[in-house]
Amino acid sequence: MTVVTAPDSGDSAAASPEFGTVRRLLLALLPVLGALGAYATVDLSPATFPNLYRLVVVLAVVPAFLLLIRPRTATVVVPRLFLWLAVTWALWLPVSLFWTVDADAGLRKIGAIAYAFAAGLCVLAFSGGSRAGVATLRLGWTAAFLVTGAIAVWELQSGRHLSDGAALGPDATLVASTFYNPNNYAGFLLTCLPFLVWGGVAARSILVRVLHAGLVVLWIVLIVATQSRTGFLGALVIGPVAVWWFGRAASLRQRPVAVPVLVLGLVAWIGLSLAAASEPGQRVLGQFTSPFEENDSLRASDQMRVSLTLLGWRLFVGSGLLGRGAGSYELLAGQWQEADLGGTTVAHNSFAEIAAEFGLPALLPLAAVIVVLVRVTLRRTAAAAHRAEAFDLRMATGLGLAGFAASGLAASSILASPWWWLLLGQASAQVWLLHRMCPSRGDGPTDQRPAGSPWVRGDDQVTGPRSLLVGARRR
Repeated sequence: MTVVTAPDSGDSAAASPEFGTVRRLLLALLPVLGALGAYATVDLSPATFPNLYRLVVVLAVVPAFLLLIRPRTATVVVPRLFLWLAVTWALWLPVSLFWTVDADAGLRKIGAIAYAFAAGLCVLAFSGGSRAGVATLRLGWTAAFLVTGAIAVWELQSGRHLSDGAALGPDATLVASTFYNPNNYAGFLLTCLPFLVWGGVAARSILVRVLHAGLVVLWIVLIVATQSRTGFLGALVIGPVAVWWFGRAASLRQRPVAVPVLVLGLVAWIGLSLAAASEPGQRVLGQFTSPFEENDSLRASDQMRVSLTLLGWRLFVGSGLLGRGAGSYELLAGQWQEADLGGTTVAHNSFAEIAAEFGLPALLPLAAVIVVLVRVTLRRTAAAAHRAEAFDLRMATGLGLAGFAASGLAASSILASPWWWLLLGQASAQVWLLHRMCPSRGDGPTDQRPAGSPWVRGDDQVTGPRSLLVGARRR
């Protein structure tokens, strides 16, 4: 196995480490396996042994932990905080079993959360805050989108689903892929879009950019097929932001903008037209109902979500801010008589679920990680040589954290979903890279060289004025 030299953990833009084949494969596979979750088996059956995701995590988590506790890594703010989050949860969650309602249910839940959380720990540790690691993870997310999207297309074509008990209601045109619930799948799709856009932005070839435009078309089709309000609202917000990102990134890289936008727009129009004309597309459009159309079912769903969140708050406050213990929320929700929950006991708000079951000792380190990620993303200033890539990192991290929050607030329950924690680990890896390549405000640039940066391709660095006329050639 190739020996990997760890990146410098300071702020200096040290050379990117040489990545071995095993590490690259691991970083590329984890997003795919995390998105498959319980279906990460050779035949996509949860009953089949072994589950490949859990097998990989069991083999990788101890080396990942050892990488993060090394002195030159443990002194950096981003991995240090993530490690603090991991250790705090590993210690506190089992303690909550002493006062939980059902210790057996709590133990099962802690085990599921541990397997899921390990994905974030692994991607952060093995990426090492390096450009190569972050780029490999980006490809992994694109692959995860393709794999789960292929399953969703199969659902559209066949009218069948991986789980007979999927929360899809009477409408057979809804898709959930490997996520059981359309809202959960919509949250996952929202987190995938930044990586699809980023792949197109970073691509050298116009053909690769066109291929990524095709993936965005597929993304739009799948968002519509979920009929999720979370997906629709998220698309309305991040869609224009993604377009602006593409234009701004092209400007920073001094690429022609008009022709690529026209070509990509034409590809998107053709792709959406073909999708709408296909048999699955006609079926979806024929049975489509707006998720914003007022009706009794929608009002009942909204009231249920409010009541479930209120219950979480009451359990949090009533426990002295320490939580009622692992696995207690669903059991107590089933006994709550103050509101009609329609038989639903799942929190539909993962942050309220954390507060209700584990209290402040679990909430505070998670909030600290998110706050630091946002702060570094907004406040770090890149030198000219790093400006284009730093902008991409900021956009991908900002949209990723927005997707993390939206999924946590809207999904039925996501604490045991590997991809959610993997997204937090991915954002942490990106901010670690941004932290290294950008000086703190008031400090001098970490690297004054206008070219040859180890973090940015030579043809992506800003080296002086260049024509942005349509058809201008890159030199």
